[in-house]
Amino acid sequence: MIRRPVAAVLLACYSVVVARLTLADPSAGRWAFDLGWRAADVASDGRLTWTQTEALANVALFVPAGLLLAIVLGRPLVAAALTVLASACIELAQQRFFPSRVADVADVWHNGLGGVIGALVAVPFSRVSASTRARPAASLRG
Repeated sequence: MIRRPVAAVLLACYSVVVARLTLADPSAGRWAFDLGWRAADVASDGRLTWTQTEALANVALFVPAGLLLAIVLGRPLVAAALTVLASACIELAQQRFFPSRVADVADVWHNGLGGVIGALVAVPFSRVSASTRARPAASLRG
């Protein structure tokens, strides 16, 4: 299980990567898009379109964010909501400040879905962590 301080550091680092991929000139993240396209092409045996691959990549991009945020906050539902809000803010920033980017409401849905999936994956970990903290120290010694 990832401890909160470690998850917080990972989340901060991951947030920088997400910001770089979503708020910089698209050519700066070209390597990530090419890698995602190749992986999806191989995994689907060439059956996915670019639009489908982009949607899946947007979902996958926010799964780690939802997972790590849920661990840091200890509240998966709040983490899921915050990932949707973060995605909406990214799309708004793209629309207003980055003319080389294309803002799309579908990206908010896809990123939000990824955040929800990540937060749901964290639920069993948060329950284990909460039950471990709730036990008296004497019972842990055996």
